[in-house]
Amino acid sequence: MDSTLDLKSNTSRIATFDLARGLAILFMMLIHVLDFYGQADVRSSLFGSVVSFLGSPPAAPVFMFIMGIFIVFSTRLDVATGLRRAAWLFVIGYVLNLLRGSIPLWLSLQLGLVSYAELEAGGVSPLSEFLIVDILQFAGLAFAICVFLKHYFPQPKYWLATGVIVVFLSPLLWDISSGWIVLDEVLKLLWGNKYQGSMFPLFPWLAYPLFGMAFGFWFKRTNSPKRFFINTLWLGLALLLVGTLLTLSNMDFHYPYFLRSGPGATIWISGFVLLWLGICRFVVENIALNRVVELLFFWSKHVTAIYILQWIIIGWGLMAVGVQQLSFINTLLAMFVVILLSDLSLRGWLRVRKSSNA
Repeated sequence: MDSTLDLKSNTSRIATFDLARGLAILFMMLIHVLDFYGQADVRSSLFGSVVSFLGSPPAAPVFMFIMGIFIVFSTRLDVATGLRRAAWLFVIGYVLNLLRGSIPLWLSLQLGLVSYAELEAGGVSPLSEFLIVDILQFAGLAFAICVFLKHYFPQPKYWLATGVIVVFLSPLLWDISSGWIVLDEVLKLLWGNKYQGSMFPLFPWLAYPLFGMAFGFWFKRTNSPKRFFINTLWLGLALLLVGTLLTLSNMDFHYPYFLRSGPGATIWISGFVLLWLGICRFVVENIALNRVVELLFFWSKHVTAIYILQWIIIGWGLMAVGVQQLSFINTLLAMFVVILLSDLSLRGWLRVRKSSNA
């Protein structure tokens, strides 16, 4: 096909956001393979640094921002439907923990591939793997909150205000605990840290879908998408500057680490997301539709399914290759294999689902 991409893809989905989300899926697969399979020298190399960056601001924050956009775009998303969707995301997050982590780890113990002493030294167990707070648990909570705000406070000023409150309130809440194990597992969902197994705490990650909702509200009403994205680029650059200045004023406070960023880093990442969407818009307007772009659109359309499948493949693959044992070349090979198997598994899953519904 020779023509450049239209604003909307063949499935009537906004092509800019499909491209950004498809790239985020690709980058997530790369960073997951690097982190779980690559040796220390691979992860610390220039290649590892590039993959780590691509798997950070252009990945999960983009996912969450675009989730907010599509919540606003959806005209059939009432509160009841939204809460059911949120509950499904939350529950499937723990099902995924079981399938990718708990079961393979338990089998590795039974088969003698790893010892209890090694697990204790690493601070992991089948139970700890099950209780990890990953992006699906967060997405479920965030989806419910965003749907509630959309229906009961249907103005972007409320969404932006809530997002700003989340950004600046988050550091004050981090690591608050009760000393009661059950309650602390709940608190971990809200403001836990990575050492507790909380990879995506609600604070500050909730800010990204809230800002995405405001973006989607104004984009939906613009008469000039081109001008809108030019303004998006300028706003993104401004937020990058503000975020940089804030972060440099106190690195320990504003950027303890990527998965739990302080106000300065969260503002910087928000600016990057806007800049990245502007770049994706430019790409959509200036390249011809090709198989790579079509593949990214395909992944974007089935984002939850391919996310789950790639994690299951990576989790079970650890039984064969071990944790962080692969050289540079073998890490590259593992990336290719995981991407290929994830895509093939998704297509197989869709065929099975289609035949069962026929």
